[in-house]
Amino acid sequence: MVAKNSAWISACVISLALAPPAFGQAQPVADPTKTANQPAGPPQDKPPAPAPSPFTFTVNYDLDLLDNLSGGRSRGTGHADLLKASIGYDGNLQGREGLSALVSLEHGFGSDFTPQRIGGFQAVTSIEAHPAATRLYEAWVQQDVLEGRAGVKVGLIDLNTIFDVQETAALFLNAADGTGTDLADTGVNGPSIYPTTAAAIAGFWRPDNDWTLQLGVFDATAGDPRHRSDFLAVRLRGALIIAQVERRFGDTARIEVGAWDYTNSFPALDRFGLDGTPQRLHGNAGVYGLIEGRLLDRGGDGKGLSGWLRIGFANGDINPAQRYLGTGLVYTGPIHGRDKDEAGIAVADVEFGEGARVAALQEERTLSGHETVVEATYRYAWKDWIAVQPDVQYIIRPHGDRHIDNALMIGVRLAFTWSK
Repeated sequence: MVAKNSAWISACVISLALAPPAFGQAQPVADPTKTANQPAGPPQDKPPAPAPSPFTFTVNYDLDLLDNLSGGRSRGTGHADLLKASIGYDGNLQGREGLSALVSLEHGFGSDFTPQRIGGFQAVTSIEAHPAATRLYEAWVQQDVLEGRAGVKVGLIDLNTIFDVQETAALFLNAADGTGTDLADTGVNGPSIYPTTAAAIAGFWRPDNDWTLQLGVFDATAGDPRHRSDFLAVRLRGALIIAQVERRFGDTARIEVGAWDYTNSFPALDRFGLDGTPQRLHGNAGVYGLIEGRLLDRGGDGKGLSGWLRIGFANGDINPAQRYLGTGLVYTGPIHGRDKDEAGIAVADVEFGEGARVAALQEERTLSGHETVVEATYRYAWKDWIAVQPDVQYIIRPHGDRHIDNALMIGVRLAFTWSK
């Protein structure tokens, strides 16, 4: 089925790329009522240009075709795809200074490639989710004040659009290069990130152009863990509180440091009561830090070499991921004439805590302590509306399990974007 879909998509892409443009700059047309030397009439007043619309419509479709060549749980192919549509509003274009809003819907077609084929802890693609579902993803309103130096956002919010944003690492497919694994694997149903967001209120303050302070309070439970395919579910049971400080050095580099904490208690991984049930613990908290920036500038326009380093820690008595370390390099414009292309290599390492190791022994598994993913990718910006991205990942000790061989996976992402 994947091969048929891939062939069909390839045929469509080729036909669209070769088709003549449906629109473009109009060529001048001669007026048949005038001779070649007859001057044109007096210039006419042009009608005023229409005011720009405050609304922006965007549709994205990402398709990842994946193949586990060796190791892992089982060899074979699979895929993950995501369709997303959004409407953005900019109130500045209608005289509503500082007001903005966004509503977005997503449909995940359902994929469990990582657990089925790889057996890994960190998903090999950031759009992998199970089960298939259509969800209201984001729906928020933001009001900026003090000439944009402060603001408040309220509604359904993707935490990773505000906090723990790894700008350089966004090129890569592996989910660990979005939200760090130390934070992404927390909570009952994950924090407020893909595929399920939560109700939240977040604010920011910029004392000057270089510093940004942010604070967010999110529903501790994203969606309903018992009904993961619900279109919308808001529980409001406890809170995830997160704060972050960011320092920018112009367009060259930036540093961010964050801390988070759940108000809820969670079952311990390795502590049990007299009745055999896990003890409930408070202190599901952690910290993270990121440094990223330009290492080599090749003539401006964003071309050159960039890199990043991110580290994060979580409570290993509650969460399997006790520490996460991610780093990598991205080169923009690696080929002459291909200024929008990007090539990169990344490493994502997760360390499992003592609680996870004890829990694994009770399941008759033995953890090695780490899972490490090495990824190499190239994003070919074919057209403004389509990109093709071959990808290779080598997963060392999937899920830290000594009985699962290292896995070699190859894939390709087809990314389609339409905006108006």
